[in-house]
Amino acid sequence: MQIRRGTLYDPDPAVVPYLDALCAGEQIPVLTGDTEDGYMLTYMRPVFDSQGNYACHVCVDFSMEELHGEDVRFVLGLLLILNLIMILIAVIDIYVMRKTVTGPIDRMKHATDSFSYENESDHQKNISIMEKLDIRTGDEIEDIYHLFVTFMKNNLSYMQNLSKAENDIKTKDEQIGVISEKAYRDTLTGVGSKAAYVKKAAELNEEIGSGGNAFALVMADMNDLKKINDEYGHKAGDSYIRGCCHIICETFKHSPVYRIGGDEFVVLLQGQDHENREELLETVKTVYNESFADTDKEPWMRFSAAVGMAELTDDDDNIEQVFRRADESMYSEKKKFKKQYGSYR
Repeated sequence: MQIRRGTLYDPDPAVVPYLDALCAGEQIPVLTGDTEDGYMLTYMRPVFDSQGNYACHVCVDFSMEELHGEDVRFVLGLLLILNLIMILIAVIDIYVMRKTVTGPIDRMKHATDSFSYENESDHQKNISIMEKLDIRTGDEIEDIYHLFVTFMKNNLSYMQNLSKAENDIKTKDEQIGVISEKAYRDTLTGVGSKAAYVKKAAELNEEIGSGGNAFALVMADMNDLKKINDEYGHKAGDSYIRGCCHIICETFKHSPVYRIGGDEFVVLLQGQDHENREELLETVKTVYNESFADTDKEPWMRFSAAVGMAELTDDDDNIEQVFRRADESMYSEKKKFKKQYGSYR
């Protein structure tokens, strides 16, 4: 059998130091170095036959430039993949944030931009707008959403209760006003009541203490009211009271009149009426005398009253002193009437 030899090459200078080891079938270390083909890595391992005899060495050359290029390409590919993964994670994170955090917050923000706060109906519409969002993120955002809706409902409830309280107060004030009006107004004649006079007297006492304006009091006590009631009934008596009161009001048009008893009236003269008090006093007496003298009328239409007057002096400390003098003056007139026409009582 003829054995053909292959091409023979001179050993690489880097291998020369290891020729004896190679020929002995020993394993030598990995070699690196510059060659005609560039910077190479040489890996050689011995080959043995089935009987364990050395046959040859197998040599493999690796280009370090190619290996380096592969490393660079591997690293760049790895970086590219990592960047793509990071971008994907960022996109997923943005999507999740948008869906569970910023999205619901933006929806609530846009909803509140359309809110109105003019009245209770507007607040109810605001709650309806928020409830339609129906945010269900299962986290703190959902908790904040429910807290906000609950706060709005509590605020509406507070407004409703406040409105109800204000209406109740207004109603009570109106009722108090009506009650006060009734308390300060005589229901039969429409003039001031005794309570109104007491209130006014207290105000005047304060003015007297601080040097208030001058005033006078006119006392009027109706004559024969008991006789009218007993003989013609209380309906006739009421007509008699209203008629007597009308004469007083018509005479003292610029002064408040008070009914302080069943048949007693007080007139507070100030300003114009106070200036003309003497003339007005004579006028009211004349009107009563003429009415009583008209025998063609029914007895309850013949109005009569004893009238007296007193004015505030420098010696007076309170209105009660003026009242007593006006009352004394009125009773003086009362005695004259009884003396002339007799007393029913």
